[in-house]
Amino acid sequence: MSPLADRLEQVAAEAAARADHWEILAVERDDTVVEVGSGVPDLVRSAHETALCLRVHRHGRVGTATTTRLDDVRGLVGEAARNAAHGPPASRDPVAGRNTALAAAERPAPDQGTRSVRLLAEQLGALQRSAALTVHGTVTRTEQAVHRAAPDGRTTASDRFFHIAALAEGSAVQLPWTGWTRTPELPAALSAWLEAAAGWDGLPAADAPSGDHDVLLAPSAVHTLLTPLITALNGTAVIAGRSFVAGHLGEPFLHPSIGLRDHPSEPAASDDEGTGGLAWPGSDDDGVPCAPLTLVERGVPVRAYHSVRTAAACGTAPTGHGFRGNALRRTVLKPATPVLNGATLSAGPADVGSFDDLLAGVREGVLVESLMGGHQRAGLSPVVEGRLRLGFLIRDGRVAGILRPRPIALDLREVLGRRFRAVSDRRWAVSRIWSGRMPFVLAGGT
Repeated sequence: MSPLADRLEQVAAEAAARADHWEILAVERDDTVVEVGSGVPDLVRSAHETALCLRVHRHGRVGTATTTRLDDVRGLVGEAARNAAHGPPASRDPVAGRNTALAAAERPAPDQGTRSVRLLAEQLGALQRSAALTVHGTVTRTEQAVHRAAPDGRTTASDRFFHIAALAEGSAVQLPWTGWTRTPELPAALSAWLEAAAGWDGLPAADAPSGDHDVLLAPSAVHTLLTPLITALNGTAVIAGRSFVAGHLGEPFLHPSIGLRDHPSEPAASDDEGTGGLAWPGSDDDGVPCAPLTLVERGVPVRAYHSVRTAAACGTAPTGHGFRGNALRRTVLKPATPVLNGATLSAGPADVGSFDDLLAGVREGVLVESLMGGHQRAGLSPVVEGRLRLGFLIRDGRVAGILRPRPIALDLREVLGRRFRAVSDRRWAVSRIWSGRMPFVLAGGT
């Protein structure tokens, strides 16, 4: 028996003796990080972390305790029992009881370990030669095992993935990218984008058109644009009264072609972006099975996403989105909150084209690569207000200049509503506050 398995047995026995019901969530994580400086893989460091969360029902109330010190079993159970004295009322149907329907996940197939993360770092560094931009960043290989235990059974789900945080910079452009991939391969769409942007590095500074013009948003900017809607559909915002859309579910909001869905990508069916599927667990940290969820259908917001706590407060069913941290990186010491893990923005077949087609269709407009400060009013307003971090002037279907930084405001009801024209046929993973695979989006003039 492994040291962690033995510790789980001890915690379970102690909790059973002192509580009416108990549930355990334990996370083991191994990280290997390779730093890339000026295109050269450099420092390699590793870290191991194990954390445990115990939830007990005692005298009709719930108590929770978390720890990274697995040697103090009595202290952990005692803290959970003491917290139950002032905790919320316990449910008559413990969520953990649903674990019996979940099969224990197999461990991911062995890979090349440290070699795989270094290979990915070398690919990242190679972009410096192909794109003629200086590339810095980190590549992290994470192997994570999530153990759940309750009186009715135990499960273990394991996954392995890579996190990339990179910055490609030239004399006038700085292109950041943060995303996840299950395979040690850079997304092809990302590589093509960096190489294209490198050709614009020497362009003159320019101002945005003052009159009516089109707007083409890169995936990073699309992520920022969608954040107010994603936040407004979060159960936490709904119960706090900070959602501008909660009272309007079922009403037209965006263009009829637009859809937004949180769903897994099959890891066996690797796509041309190289993501190989974002991580998708069997259940969330409340023990609720994870399942695909449609948030926006044909332009209509249809559902919020919930943890057990927010669902109970709204009088609805949990959706399997309650995570401590998120599904990609569990943080046991944080409370479980609603989190999206694989949101995909899509459009009808008639409104999809290549990036080159989208660019060629712009007579006069701007290409917005990224924004700063665009999340400040998320959930309260559909308008994203920030500052242009990097953008380009477009004239007659060609990039003609680099936009000077300036304040910018985008209303997602306009950009993804009546002004919406098309999305690109390729997308890549973007991950900051929430994770998803975003395309380019083209919006026409006002």
